[in-house]
Amino acid sequence: MEERVVVTADADEPLMVVFEPMGSVYEVPVGEHLTVVFKGRPGDSGAVDYRSDYVSVCASFSGTMTAWTAAGAEIDLITGCPEATGPATR
Repeated sequence: MEERVVVTADADEPLMVVFEPMGSVYEVPVGEHLTVVFKGRPGDSGAVDYRSDYVSVCASFSGTMTAWTAAGAEIDLITGCPEATGPATR
């Protein structure tokens, strides 16, 4: 089963998204969003916990998750950094 969740930063401040259990963080810029896709068994795909100052996302024990920025760059869940979207630099 696949489940998509979109988290959006409000118009006033960025939103911190913490990828668990890795602990990496991605900051969603003001007015933009992050799409998280959970894959797993029906009813056991992942969790999204909204806190007062951040959102925590975690795949289920038997599932996986991926995340993309509003521009379509995949987030490296270990580092919290988006993939390079342009030509490779040296």
